Amino acid sequence: MRRFLLVCSAVLLLSCSDSTSPGMPDAQLHILQKDPAAPALDSIVARFWAKVGEGREIRIGYQPPADTGEDFVRFEVAGDGLLRKPDGSAFQPGDSILITLTVVDPARFAVRFEPAGLVFNPNQPARLKFHYFHADHDFNGDGVINAADTTIEHTLDLWRRESATAPWFRNGSVKFEELDEIDANILSFTEYAIAW
Repeated sequence: MRRFLLVCSAVLLLSCSDSTSPGMPDAQLHILQKDPAAPALDSIVARFWAKVGEGREIRIGYQPPADTGEDFVRFEVAGDGLLRKPDGSAFQPGDSILITLTVVDPARFAVRFEPAGLVFNPNQPARLKFHYFHADHDFNGDGVINAADTTIEHTLDLWRRESATAPWFRNGSVKFEELDEIDANILSFTEYAIAW
């Protein structure tokens, strides 16, 4: 059932991205923070080769002993997902490209993807999954987790920006609050963050 909901939501994700409206300045966006007691990440940089015709994925998780098998972030590229190289040329059968994920700040839920300019097939978009189980659920920072924080959690979404000085735009995502998970289709590379 969950897989069915994801497929149905994928169509909505493409229409949810709102890059036509004015972007949100960095100073006004509230990027989700990790809980200070959360385990450290097992890495802040991860790389893998995506290859035409082969589905591949990469994960950044948490260090043991607190590792519960839950990912901080997971990124998946379908076998038919690669569309255009950063130079604009089309991928050919057997082509591959090195993809790099960099955690911008280990205390926040934000990741930069490279190479810039890489474009994915809109019919087989890449998939990004953030798990925010280890986030500070006192979202408003008032020292208590209550209904105000629940209201903020309902507004969490995936946001993107093209560069460190560019404004943020809502990307659109599917959120599973009971799993502390946000899933989104990715069509190109930039910086992504969970925020409100």
